[in-house]
Amino acid sequence: MKRPARPLQQAEYNALAEFRYQLRKFLRHMEDEVRAEGLNPQQYQVLLAIKGLPEGKTATVGVIAERMQVNHNSMVELLDRCEQRNLIRRSRSSSDRRQVVLEITPEGDEVLCKLARAAREELSSVGKILVQSIEELIRQKAEVDDDA
Repeated sequence: MKRPARPLQQAEYNALAEFRYQLRKFLRHMEDEVRAEGLNPQQYQVLLAIKGLPEGKTATVGVIAERMQVNHNSMVELLDRCEQRNLIRRSRSSSDRRQVVLEITPEGDEVLCKLARAAREELSSVGKILVQSIEELIRQKAEVDDDA
């Protein structure tokens, strides 16, 4: 029989709220940076998802859709817009001609590099607070688990 979930303590609500605030603050900052470059935030996310894929993964439409948590049709529309802006290019996989492989163009790489530097800069301040919020949540959970 499963034990009922315990209520959260005030410190956990505080840590969750601070985490959410700092995360949203970071995202808002990046949305503003992206728009200043003339892009839609999702276009930046596509570039980042392709460039930041774990080793051994191939940047296919399905893989990037999964990484961005969007459905296939929405991903295709987004990729169309990225391709029109010359941010990415599509090609057929040499091993499986049914697969479409995504690649960042030099223009896309240039804008991604600029935006990634802005993200790194913002994270240098916000990141510490995000980590502190997560550590507080973990600490609170450990204390409650020890008491149980």
